Amino acid sequence: MGFDLYFMRVNGQETYDADRAGLAAFLDRHRLHQVPDLSTAVMVDQSGAPLSFEGYQSELYLNLLDQSEPVTGNINHATLSDEETVFIYDLCVAGGFVIVNPQGEPDNLVPGGVFDSSFVSPYGSTAWVNSAAELQEALSGNFERFLEYRRQIISPTPDEE
Repeated sequence: MGFDLYFMRVNGQETYDADRAGLAAFLDRHRLHQVPDLSTAVMVDQSGAPLSFEGYQSELYLNLLDQSEPVTGNINHATLSDEETVFIYDLCVAGGFVIVNPQGEPDNLVPGGVFDSSFVSPYGSTAWVNSAAELQEALSGNFERFLEYRRQIISPTPDEE
């Protein structure tokens, strides 16, 4: 049981290619490479072991970086453990991905620096997250608490005005 999340570079109804160089550098930093698996690829380490978090094999997939179509990715049954969430956040920043959350609320999560304020949500609500911790908070069922936290950080208190 867990979250299904999709990673894609979209703005409005337009789909763009991911930052392939950023994704390649990310995979290199983590000493991972891709192994084709049907229409996508699984990530494995140098010994050929599948990507895992806290001892459990991940169902995180990323299109092959050498394909001609735009590169996208997804994770099935995400647990949102600290380790997994940091990996997802950093992967999405490296690839310039928006995270689409089919569970809803928020429907889209935009990692820091991926898009500016001109981003147009292709599906419903959007949360702008600037760290893996914010991503985890926004997805953990505490979206309203997350929005309140963001309002407190972004909006000065009366003493600060």
